[in-house]
Amino acid sequence: MPSRYDLLHPLTKLSLALVLIVAAYLSPSVWLSTAICGAALLTTAASHRRGEIARVYPLFFVPITISLLLIRGVLVPDVRTSPIDVGGFVLSLDAIAGAWIYILRYCTLVAALFTVIQTTPTAQLMHALAERGLPRSIEFILLMALQIIPDMKLRADAILEAQQSRGLVIHSLPSRIRALVPLIGPLVVGALVDVEERSMALELRAFAATNRPTRMTVLIDSRAQRVVRVACIGAVVAMGGAVVGVRYLS
Repeated sequence: MPSRYDLLHPLTKLSLALVLIVAAYLSPSVWLSTAICGAALLTTAASHRRGEIARVYPLFFVPITISLLLIRGVLVPDVRTSPIDVGGFVLSLDAIAGAWIYILRYCTLVAALFTVIQTTPTAQLMHALAERGLPRSIEFILLMALQIIPDMKLRADAILEAQQSRGLVIHSLPSRIRALVPLIGPLVVGALVDVEERSMALELRAFAATNRPTRMTVLIDSRAQRVVRVACIGAVVAMGGAVVGVRYLS
C-alpha cells in the first residue's frame, strides 16, 4: 500500500530532493553532511518500497566509497596533516575526512533522486513538469531517458528466456559471458525496431502539434504542498546566496 510520501505530488518530492542535494553539496562539515545524508535515507524509509530500493543501494554506494577512500586516503594522501602508517601505506585522517564528505554527497544525491524515481510513475512525473510549461520535446527526451534502462532490461530478460527455452544453458560465470554474444544482436535490433515504432506512434499522435494535449491523468495537489515547494525553492536560493556572500566577504 502506498505511503504518504509515495502519494505526494511529484514536484513536492523533487523539491525536497533538491533541497537535500544542494544542502549536501554546500555543507562544509562531516557531521552536517552525515545528518543530511540521513535525511535523504529517511525519504527512502518513508516509502512502502523501501526494502526494494535499499537492496539496490550497495551497488551504488560500495564502489564509490572504496574508490574515493583509496584515491583520497591512500593514493593521494596529504601527509602533512595527521599522517598515520597502516601496513606500509601512509594515510591522512584529514584526507579521509574530505573523502567521506564527497561520499556523503554522492549518497545523498543517489538516495534523494533514486527514491523519487522509484516512487513516482514516469508518466506522472512528466505530466507534472508539463503542467509547469516543460516543452513536449524535452518531456519526451526525459521520458525516454528514464525508461531506457527498464525497457532494455525487460527486452533482455525476454530474449534470454527465449534462448533458454531453445536449449541455452547458463550455470556458471563463463557460460553467462558466452551468453552475452547471442544476446547482444537481438537486443540491438529490437531497440532499433522499437525506435522506428515509437517514431510512427509519435507521428500518429500529432507530436509536432502546437496545442497542448488533453491528459487523462489528474495529479492531486494541495495548498500545503505548494507552500512546501515554495519554501524548498526559497531554501535553495538562500543557501546559494549565503555561500556567495561568504565567498565575497572572504
